[in-house]
Amino acid sequence: MQNCKWLAIFATLTASAVASAQDTPREGTLEEVTVTAQRREQSLQNVPIAISAFSAEQIAARGITDTYDLVRNIPNLTGNNNVGVGTSSSYYIRGIGNAESIATFDVPVGTYVDDVYLSRQNHNNFALFDVERIEVLRGPQGTLFGRNTTGGAINVVMRKPSAERRGFVEVGAGRFGYLQGRASLDLPVNDKFRTKFSVFRAKDDGYARQASTGILFNDRDAKGVRADLRFLPTDKFIVDLVGEYVSDRNTNFLNVLDAKGNRVVNNRIIQGALVGTFTGAKALLAPGNEARTSAVTLNAKWNLRENLSFTSISGWRDTKHEFLIDSGGDIPRASTTKGFTSLANIGDHRQWSQEFKVNGTSAGDRLTWVAGIYYLREHNRTDFANLGNGTTVTADRTMTNGLKTSAAYAQLDYQFLPRWTLTTGLRYTEETKDFAIARNPGAGGAALSTAAIAAAGIPLVLKENELTPRIAVAFKPNDAVMLFVSSTRGFKSGGWPARATANNAFIPFKPEKIWSHELGVRADMFGNTLRVNATVFYAITDDIQIPARIDFNGLQISTTTNPADLKNHGLEIDATWAPTQDCALTAGVGLQKAKYINITSNVLAQAAACRANPAALFNGAPACNANFVDQFGNIATPVRAPDHTVSLSATYHAHLGNLTLSPTIGVNASDEYAIGTTGSAPSTNGTWAGKQTYLNADLTAELRSLPGLSISINCRNCQDKAYPMSALGIFQFLDRPGSWGANLRYKF
Repeated sequence: MQNCKWLAIFATLTASAVASAQDTPREGTLEEVTVTAQRREQSLQNVPIAISAFSAEQIAARGITDTYDLVRNIPNLTGNNNVGVGTSSSYYIRGIGNAESIATFDVPVGTYVDDVYLSRQNHNNFALFDVERIEVLRGPQGTLFGRNTTGGAINVVMRKPSAERRGFVEVGAGRFGYLQGRASLDLPVNDKFRTKFSVFRAKDDGYARQASTGILFNDRDAKGVRADLRFLPTDKFIVDLVGEYVSDRNTNFLNVLDAKGNRVVNNRIIQGALVGTFTGAKALLAPGNEARTSAVTLNAKWNLRENLSFTSISGWRDTKHEFLIDSGGDIPRASTTKGFTSLANIGDHRQWSQEFKVNGTSAGDRLTWVAGIYYLREHNRTDFANLGNGTTVTADRTMTNGLKTSAAYAQLDYQFLPRWTLTTGLRYTEETKDFAIARNPGAGGAALSTAAIAAAGIPLVLKENELTPRIAVAFKPNDAVMLFVSSTRGFKSGGWPARATANNAFIPFKPEKIWSHELGVRADMFGNTLRVNATVFYAITDDIQIPARIDFNGLQISTTTNPADLKNHGLEIDATWAPTQDCALTAGVGLQKAKYINITSNVLAQAAACRANPAALFNGAPACNANFVDQFGNIATPVRAPDHTVSLSATYHAHLGNLTLSPTIGVNASDEYAIGTTGSAPSTNGTWAGKQTYLNADLTAELRSLPGLSISINCRNCQDKAYPMSALGIFQFLDRPGSWGANLRYKF
């Protein structure tokens, strides 16, 4: 019945779109949106993929200051800062995501900046300080974007240097001592050489005070610089060289509300308390989290002839990641200054990628195609240690792991009839992963070693070969409407549960693989004043990667494994209505129904043992409330898959003589959903979030007599709600509190 309801909504939208497109056309108010979701520039309305796209102006109006802010603005996209680690964001699209930032896990929602893939989650939440647009692609993108996009992709496109001298300067201040400054300057040298330089700094004092010391935690101090050089030696040759450095101190310590409604950190962890407990430099870290990334991108494009181009995309990134966090401690057990569940980490994550891409058209422009080859190499070194119950070193070890992957891909779009287009695509991927780990010299805790892991029969090298095809058919009954149907394959790499504390527990988990089927409509209606893009989807993800209990040589081990498949189906709507040039209303609606299916026999036996006797042990371990068997013996709800998500916004430009006022109001709401590791029942303490509604607002003022100057005031989470965004065990991590601020901007 649920499928029928969503299909009925989709059919109604389609019929309305086709009917309204027959109206007498007039000059509309909606601008054409250009995206690169199919690795070439196209109008959004001609792309048979579920996409939400935001321009720089829309990003500013909605108060989107970093990539994490996207989670409440996209249908069926949810997410959170990784527990304690504010520079790391866990994105879930259509119920597919990953909450682990350790380097042996890959994320199924890939982040791309200027066509370069960010391998690690450690620093995928970054400030947006000179962006042209952001595209969020929902559903697997395995053909054109490759591995680790089973949920989708976030594509960030930075602004390129201009042929004119121009720029902007912006300063701002706000709640919690927030101060920020941004500036960008385009300096063209001549017709053949253009440059652009951008800087930013944003900091605040923090919003959660440690009860034992009075220190403010959960502060942020982010800064960065970016240099863009564009060479145009000929009309057919463009080279973009970009270098950037970003440092971001951004922590999300577990905090609770005191009697007065203030955010309080109850753990007592302090700098230096772990000297003699942990080894090396990580024992000296101050409580907090910081990631520093250096990156270079070289993009060279040759327009060989009018209908053929060749592009080379080279990317290098190096992220240094350091943190000392305590993920527990809102009860007296946190009395130690070492922390209750302290985790110290020093990591170095390097990647280098190279892609060669060819775009072309032929057969009288009826055939459009893209083909390419891709190579990525990655090396990670992580020195990390855990403390349990404030006294016991669980493990203190150094891990190295690497990746080599290569791929070849092609996609053809063939207009086989005047209004019909067939899309076929295929990608072949090979990858090899390696893994090594050892207890640090002089360390306490588990005696981990690569040799002992190999002796337990656990492979230290994983290899995978995958084909990820795509097929779609699009039909345009008229110039304003497109209908499409598609099937797409994707896969996410396997790996090792690197936080294991026994040599025989590093059992690899398999890749997860998905088939997604979609039916969509893209329509500009009522004289190009209303745009409605809707997609119905049905997806099966095989071997979903989640923590569960497995039987290993007669022992019950809790680890990340592949205990089930995930079935999900739903409807997504992106709509924009611009009745006048000065008024715009947008709506994003996501409906979904996710469920675990094909559950392994071991998990079913655990659930049965729990239902038979809630106090029972299952092969020596608790049968109830362990991983995704809840305290009642039920299979838990999939994580971060609320039945509905809604995002609404309205913007109006009021011209009052010399003054233009532009208010924007946004409301983002979601149904209740699981936020625990695998989603226990709603009544389970700490692992469930109730219904959430966020209100955001912005008011910008501009004087016509002072062109380029604007002043804005804004608030995010204007009601100052304390909503939980993630959980670890029984402990909930609250989302950011309400904030307000003012910005002064001058464009020249």
